[in-house]
This record gives sequence, C-alpha cells and structure tokens, in this order.
Amino acid sequence: MNLKDFLIEDNEIVENAAPKRDSRKLEMKCNKTIKMMKEIAKDFKKIYGVSTSNAVLYNNLKDFEELARNADGKYGGWFEFANGNPDYEK
Repeated sequence: MNLKDFLIEDNEIVENAAPKRDSRKLEMKCNKTIKMMKEIAKDFKKIYGVSTSNAVLYNNLKDFEELARNADGKYGGWFEFANGNPDYEK
C-alpha cells in the first residue's frame, strides 16, 4: 500500500462522519426516548398496582425497567465515545 492510498482511505472515514449538529439532535432524541421508557415503567407500575405478590406483573415491570437501563447504557456509551471523535463526528 502506498502513501496516497493510505491517505485517501483515511479521508473516507472522516467524510462519512456525522455533522456535529446532527449528532447532537440524535443524542437529544435518544435522551427523550430513555426518559419516555422510564415513564412507561412508572406508569405500568401505577396502572397495574405492581407488587411482588404477582410474579407476572412484577417480572414485566422489571423488564420495562431493564429496557430503559440498557438503552441508557447503549446510547450514553455510544455518544460518549463518538462525541469529539473525528472518525464519527465532524
């Protein structure tokens, strides 16, 4: 591989990077989604009166809460990694 090919290949990554403004918009949407997922879990608990005595309701509540935690971890981890990284954000 010669130097020209290496430089052109390196530039392709940066060309595919998302504009900072678009990245921030996506991050804000993800944060809204996480907030909504947490509210859904709270509403589920309130509407159905979830307690440990009903295993089906309790397990579903825990599934809703776990989904919100997992989404928060995945989205937060990605944006923490991508923010300011020239390969993913211009």
